[in-house]
Amino acid sequence: MRKFGKIIKGSFVIIITVLLLSTLYIRFSRYTDTIIYKTNDVGYDTLKTVFTYEEYYFKMDDHAKIHGVLFKTDTIHSKGTIFHYAGKGMHLQTSLKYYKTILSRGFQVFSFERRDFGKSTGSADNSRILKEDALFVFDEIIKHEDVIDKPIIIWGQSLGGAFAVMNAAERQENIRGLIVEGTFSSFPDIGKVYANALHLENFKWIVPLLMNNDFPAEKEIKRITKPVLIIHSTVDTEVPYVLGKKLYEASNKSNTEFWKIQGKHIRGIFDYEDEYIKKIEKMITPNAN
Repeated sequence: MRKFGKIIKGSFVIIITVLLLSTLYIRFSRYTDTIIYKTNDVGYDTLKTVFTYEEYYFKMDDHAKIHGVLFKTDTIHSKGTIFHYAGKGMHLQTSLKYYKTILSRGFQVFSFERRDFGKSTGSADNSRILKEDALFVFDEIIKHEDVIDKPIIIWGQSLGGAFAVMNAAERQENIRGLIVEGTFSSFPDIGKVYANALHLENFKWIVPLLMNNDFPAEKEIKRITKPVLIIHSTVDTEVPYVLGKKLYEASNKSNTEFWKIQGKHIRGIFDYEDEYIKKIEKMITPNAN
C-alpha cells in the first residue's frame, strides 16, 4: 500500500512539473503572441481608394517595413488628425469604410499595418516589438508638415484599442484625447473569452498564466489625464460588454466618458454617425457647442 502511495505521489509530482514547465515554455516563448497577431497572410497589392492619401514605409532596425497611410480631407485645412489603430483583421484596405464620414467632416486619418499584415513586412510574434513599432511610427508621423501643430486624437477599435490606450498613456503630451470602441480590459481577460483557440475552453483559469500582458489597458488607462471616451455595445458578441465596462471602471472618472451603445461590434461610427463625430469635435474643441 505504501509503495502504491509513493507511486501516486510521484506521478502527481511529475504531472505538476510537466504542467509548470509547459506553462513556462508557452509564456516565455510568446506562443500566444503568435496566435493573437496571426492574420493568415492577409494582404493586398495596391491600395484602392477615392480618397486623397500619402503612403509611407517606415524602416525598422531589423529591416522590417511598416506600411502607413495618411488619408487627407478634401477641405483646405484639416481640423486635426485621427491616429487610428484598427482591429485584428482590419488592414488599411478594409478600414477605408470607417474613414469616409471622418474625412468628410474635415479630419484627416492616419493608420498603419502591424508587421506581417497588409503591406507591412517582418514577423508579428512579439508584442513588445509591436509596441515599439507603434510608438516609433507615432513619433515619426507627428513630425509631418500636415500633422504638426494640429490636434491629434488616438482612436482604437477592438484589438487596436489596446495599442491606442498604450500610445495615449506613453505620449499623452502630444494628443488631445483618446477614443476606444469595443476594446477589452487586458489580454488575459479577452484570452479567457477565446480560450478555445488554445483548446483550453475547460481550463480558462490557466489562460492568464500563459499570456503575456504587454498591453495592460486597465492599468495604462489610469495614467491618462487627457479626455477619454470608451464606447461599447451592450450586445457586442466579439468583445463582451463587461470587458469594456471593466476598462471604464479602471479609468480616471474625472476625464473619462463611457458611451453605452447598441449594435454589432465596432459599428458605432455607422450606427451613431452624427453623435460620434460630435464627440470627436468636442474632444478637439472642448468649449464648442
